[in-house]
Amino acid sequence: MMKAILLTGKPESRSDITKFLSVSDSVPKPSIKPNEVLVRVKASAMNIEDIMIGVGRMLVSLTATKEAPVVLGQEFSGVVEEVGSNVKELKQGDKVFGHKFGMKIRFGSWAEFVAVNEKVLVKMGDKYSFAEAAALPMSALVAYGAATATGLMGNPLLENIPHKTRKQEDVIAVKDVDNEALIMDTKIDKNILKDTKVALVGASSTIGLMALDMLASRGVKVVGVSSSSSAAPVLANGAVAVLDRHVDGGLGRKGDMELDIVIDCIGGQEIEDSARKALGSRGHFITVVGPGEDVFAEGMVGVSGHLGHAASLAGRAFKSMFSNTKYTLATMPLSGGVKILQDLINENLKSVIDSEVDMFNEDSVHKAVEKVNNHKNKGRLVFVA
Repeated sequence: MMKAILLTGKPESRSDITKFLSVSDSVPKPSIKPNEVLVRVKASAMNIEDIMIGVGRMLVSLTATKEAPVVLGQEFSGVVEEVGSNVKELKQGDKVFGHKFGMKIRFGSWAEFVAVNEKVLVKMGDKYSFAEAAALPMSALVAYGAATATGLMGNPLLENIPHKTRKQEDVIAVKDVDNEALIMDTKIDKNILKDTKVALVGASSTIGLMALDMLASRGVKVVGVSSSSSAAPVLANGAVAVLDRHVDGGLGRKGDMELDIVIDCIGGQEIEDSARKALGSRGHFITVVGPGEDVFAEGMVGVSGHLGHAASLAGRAFKSMFSNTKYTLATMPLSGGVKILQDLINENLKSVIDSEVDMFNEDSVHKAVEKVNNHKNKGRLVFVA
């Protein structure tokens, strides 16, 4: 037997999910197939998608009951406990992290142990803590998809990358005297804005900070759009400046910057419209969320919601063929994820963590879920065992 966080019913809404989440110490320990590995989980990240799966908003969801509960969780790190007879690359005691895709999965990673195919695991090395590694897989791969869509990821890595060791406490952020939306670090020359061609909306989100890190590490000058209170972490992750989203949406105060690319990590029609205006009806609009009136794809409920979302995407992609503004939905790569993650940790991609929470403290779990539900987390919230 093992400990795990159990979902024991189908919530009517996201806000109801904590009524059906409980910690149990009598969950059957997973058995492994010949090509699988049993990992003793040290940390498991939580994101809004986990909650949406639990509520049944995703097409991949299983319905949980008291008789047949579900263990949520997709991203994790830990130590190899046992290997199947056909496993070739891993051995007992290896430190690993990975992503167990939540398609019709009854036993995810919010547990003491998780069984996965060896092909989804990445060896951690010593650069990251267990919590930092668990926070990487999904966000890093989506961020990679957005950064790759810019066409700029082929730029060589800089030999000297100051922001890799920079913390937000090192940033001295000040508002510009001529533009109340513009926030810069005192160490950065304002003339750099003349060469800034990329804007990133939602730059303080987990995906935004990672995409920013990837691009800045290749010498791409990026202006972030976020709240002024989040300016320091955005600047610390490599942005040349921040535009306060509370002042004309941020992009409305871009000044003389001639943007070629806008990356959207928030979603919603208002952001898409302001991005197109900032691009001057040309350039490239990249979103990790997609079209619609709701931010964070909140409108994607059930089959009809997903079909409507897909239809909107198809329509925009078709229209972009006859427009000067290209439209791209950036997603996780369909293949090669392990290799991509290995490359990203080799270049010291900065993990983005909000906080660490005791996985088997029920009250703490409920508070953590509510925090993510209300979009109050700044970075990945990570359960630790």
